[in-house]
Amino acid sequence: MQYHFYVGNDNGNSEHDLIIDGRLIQQPNVNCRVDELPWSEEQAPESFIKNLQEQLVVTIDSPSARPGMYYVGKFALESGEILDNLQIGIDQKCDMDLPIVNTLAQIAAAAVQKAYEEEKLIPEMINVDVDMVTALPVTQHTDETSAKFERRFMNGTHNVTVHLGKQRVAVKIVFEFTKVVPEATPVIFTLQKDAEGNWREGDIFRQFVEAYQLEPNFNGSYFKDKRILHVDIGDGSTEYPITEGNKFLRQFIHGSHHGAGYAIEGALDEFNRLIHLPDSPRQFFSDVIKNPKHKYYGKAIATLKRPLESQSRQIIQNVKKQLTKARNEIDVICVYGGGSIIMRSILYPMLKELCDEREMKLLYIPEEFAVILNAMGLDAFVRGKIYEALKNRALQTTA
Repeated sequence: MQYHFYVGNDNGNSEHDLIIDGRLIQQPNVNCRVDELPWSEEQAPESFIKNLQEQLVVTIDSPSARPGMYYVGKFALESGEILDNLQIGIDQKCDMDLPIVNTLAQIAAAAVQKAYEEEKLIPEMINVDVDMVTALPVTQHTDETSAKFERRFMNGTHNVTVHLGKQRVAVKIVFEFTKVVPEATPVIFTLQKDAEGNWREGDIFRQFVEAYQLEPNFNGSYFKDKRILHVDIGDGSTEYPITEGNKFLRQFIHGSHHGAGYAIEGALDEFNRLIHLPDSPRQFFSDVIKNPKHKYYGKAIATLKRPLESQSRQIIQNVKKQLTKARNEIDVICVYGGGSIIMRSILYPMLKELCDEREMKLLYIPEEFAVILNAMGLDAFVRGKIYEALKNRALQTTA
């Protein structure tokens, strides 16, 4: 079996958001190396297919990562094993195995699911060719680091065994071309156009339209010539790039080591004390605060308030630095990313006051879009004409 996938791959510090073959996949960005399969009894391999991302076990043989068997994503998080995750403010993503392993695992799982959906059988082997756009934080993105990250994907064939109970599916993955861009910049594509290439409209802009009493038929064409200061709040970093139309303005590259992850780490010791645990991972805390029905939700939010205020003030200071550098020549400040959701109640009023006094608008992306905006932008990029031109130029150079 042979497939070709377009992949928009947002390897976040906390969450892994990918759009593979048009389908959004969201998983905690963690894994763990293990020595044996977790299942002792026979289970029908078909029973794994539907929720494969939640019980993902793979064996990796790749030129770009340490070989071995891995639990990936949610299955790793809930396994009780020692986790590998991205250490915020410390790890360079381009050097780490985790983004490679988790990306390969998710692409392989998607291929197995597609084969079963189309053929109603589980094949022994699948070949997948991939076109992919992924990103590095602005603070880590240079010509050297992006080229290094691209090579790690394009350097030969990656062999992934997907374990469906005792049954195995061998998936061979070859990246035809991979482009690594600075995080946050693909969002300009998402704000303007939808997946069909039409001007974007709908709920993503509803609060913005109401706040500024814009026309009811408002759509993404509004942003085609605007100067936007992006505030992309992740777990371990916040990026503040400035774009104009579809251009990324390199003279305004700026990022800081602030984000929801630092607030969570500031709250974690107190949270663990309150719930009588000696230790728990950052991703567990993240899961708790996403679920208001969780029994520890109240305790998590209470311990988070002060660290969140501190991180919000730091982000405001960095926004002001960028505005000063740009002489306030900004039309819209656009805020998104996983960290923007839990910071909203504190950060929104601060930013709104700043925008009002400096005569610019605030587009604070609603919760349902905030996390996936980067993945949507990366997916739009990989399917677009710019990517095609970059790929053709690269292939001609190596020919």
